[in-house]
Amino acid sequence: MILSKLRLENFKKYSSYEIEFGEGLIGIIGKNGSGKSTIFEAIFFALYGELKNKGYKEIVRNVNADAKDAVVVELEFEFDSAEYKIVREFRGKALSANAKLYKNSELITSGAREVTTSITSLTKMSKDAFMHTLFASQKELTSLSTLKNEDRKKMIRRLLGLEKIDFVENSLVEKSRQLGREIKAFDEVLLSSEDVKAKQEQIKESVAAKETLQKDAQSKTKELKEIKLQEVQVKKELEIFAKTKELKLKIFSELELVKNSKNSEIINQVKLTAELHELEHKQEHLGKLQSIKTEYATLQEQLKEQEKSKEFHLKKEGLQKEQIQLREQYAKSKSDINTLEKACEPYNEFVLNAKNLEQNIAILQDTLNTKQTIENELHAEIAGEQKQIDMTNAKIAKLKELGSEGACPTCTRPLLEEYDNVINSLAFVVNETHQKKIDEYKKQLQNVQTQKGAFEAEKKVKEKEFLELSKNINIIQSKLQDLKNARDYFKIVEQKGLKNRDELKELEAYGYDEKVHNSIKNSFIAMEPQYKLALSLETELKRLAIVKSDLLSVNKKIEELKAVYQSKEAEFNLVIYDEAKHKQKLQEHNELLKIVESKTTILNNIKVQIAKIEGEIKTVQSALDNNETQLKKVETKKEDLVDYEKIKTSLAEFKTKLNAKVAPRISELASEMYSQITKGKYQHIEVSNDFDFFIYDKGKKYPIERFSGGEIDLANLVLRIAISKTLTELSGAGSIGFLAFDEVFGSQDEARRMEILEAFHTIKEQYRQIFLISHEMEIKEMFEVVVEL
Repeated sequence: MILSKLRLENFKKYSSYEIEFGEGLIGIIGKNGSGKSTIFEAIFFALYGELKNKGYKEIVRNVNADAKDAVVVELEFEFDSAEYKIVREFRGKALSANAKLYKNSELITSGAREVTTSITSLTKMSKDAFMHTLFASQKELTSLSTLKNEDRKKMIRRLLGLEKIDFVENSLVEKSRQLGREIKAFDEVLLSSEDVKAKQEQIKESVAAKETLQKDAQSKTKELKEIKLQEVQVKKELEIFAKTKELKLKIFSELELVKNSKNSEIINQVKLTAELHELEHKQEHLGKLQSIKTEYATLQEQLKEQEKSKEFHLKKEGLQKEQIQLREQYAKSKSDINTLEKACEPYNEFVLNAKNLEQNIAILQDTLNTKQTIENELHAEIAGEQKQIDMTNAKIAKLKELGSEGACPTCTRPLLEEYDNVINSLAFVVNETHQKKIDEYKKQLQNVQTQKGAFEAEKKVKEKEFLELSKNINIIQSKLQDLKNARDYFKIVEQKGLKNRDELKELEAYGYDEKVHNSIKNSFIAMEPQYKLALSLETELKRLAIVKSDLLSVNKKIEELKAVYQSKEAEFNLVIYDEAKHKQKLQEHNELLKIVESKTTILNNIKVQIAKIEGEIKTVQSALDNNETQLKKVETKKEDLVDYEKIKTSLAEFKTKLNAKVAPRISELASEMYSQITKGKYQHIEVSNDFDFFIYDKGKKYPIERFSGGEIDLANLVLRIAISKTLTELSGAGSIGFLAFDEVFGSQDEARRMEILEAFHTIKEQYRQIFLISHEMEIKEMFEVVVEL
């Protein structure tokens, strides 16, 4: 197998990356964390669909990729002169796996598991064998010579896959021991020959007792059947008696029902006859009251007219009273309006005066602001002049301190005779120039402050006037609102008065006499009882036709019930029932049931005894059958134990032969490479059957620990390659054409790194590709192909 190209998309730290490997000694160079080891992890993932650390599928996607972005690894390689390409993907949030395998650009397999199976079949190497055979790290190389004997042997056996044979051998030993314990345990539970004979004899006795009980049961069963037949016959006769009695009682019940119905109809007949006579009497009385109804209706209409007239009369009186109140409200509202109008007359004048005052106050404020500005400027001028005076006085004091021999503060020449002139000149400047200006500024300041005070006083007077005027304006504004409300109310009163006047004119046409109204009302009340009596009689007489019809129906029903009663009475007399014979037959049936129950109990007891014997037979027979089954199992386990012992012997022989073959083969391959690398200095490396390492120096064998660090590193390297070659031969994978070493330089100095590189150059013709992963940037010139990350 020769690796051609690798393409990564969203795989771990690689968002998108593509690499072509080439052939020869290939360096994968980069700083720690640059993703060097990830390259070979991606190769392993492409071939076998797994990461080095199982169960960490969720970290395979690049941190910058979205959940919808696919993780893609494509690997192209050459195998047995054919070109292959594997495409593996993780898609979706759940990272669902998929894979495809192409041979010479033709799809031959799809599906994650199917592609892995195809690769294993093609290379004849499992994923573990692939890793142990083709990949090696500095830790593995160092461990070959530095580990303790037992740990080194375990490591080499793991690399060669021999620990699986050890596992099988240990499993066989444990299984043999377990079978021995199980066979011994069976001896304690199996029956002896005496126990087997006793149980067989017990079964014969139980069978004989069971047959005796079965004969007795057959006899009892026959007797029980005969008695049951008698009981059935008596039961049939009882059913005839019961049906006859039931029929007799049914007809009697129907006869009583007809009798009760007839009596009920007769009572109803009497009630209807009495009601009919009473209604005919009330009909005569109603004829005498017909004139009352007419007169009552007339009075009712007259009373409605009087009620209506009274309503209009009362409304008229109410409107007249309301009209008087409206006239009073009209006059008062008019007076209030006149008063408010007079009170609001100064409003416009007050508003105009307020505007003028507001303008005057604003002008005064502007004047005050101007005066304040002038005042501030004068204060600044006085301060400036005072500062000049202070500075000049400071110069005079300095000159006085220096004396006449001092230097002029202006020209720096000695003062001498000019001393007094300079001091007098400076004093003149202070008193005549700056002090006069200060005095002038103070006069101006006093005038400005006086004017400012006058303006402030005037402003206060104006503001007081404005405040008083504003109060009056607010009062008048409130009265203006009152005036508006009064005018609105006046309009409402005026409109209501006009409306009342019109309504009163309409009501003038109606008259009302209370005496006439009361007379009609009294006559109506006096006549009302007789009118209600007439209405009540009319309501009651509505039943007259119904009562007559019901009475005819009742008479007809009574005649029909008489005929039905006579018919049922004749039918009742025809049914013959003997109650004494019925009771006698019931007693006979009860006695037969008791006999059946007694016989059944006896028969059930016999069956229980038979079942108990059958259970005992079954239990004993089950024990015999179980004993026979356990005997067969023991024989089977004994045969298995013999087979396991044979397999153990064969496996031990196979291990001996394999060890005898593996160790010499590793020695042969390692010696050839070591001799070539050391240019013949060391001819032979020996690997014992216990995987101890020795180097021959001038024909004498020495342990590997005797030699220098560089020689040990080279020996470890050729031993590891020899182990890989041997494992390749054992697996039958003869077409694997590359090796990969991860950080094999470790912490060696430059001399040792160069020795290891020279060793790789010496043996590179044995492999088409040798990959070296390293973070040592200075050695990249030593490689034929460099992949820098």
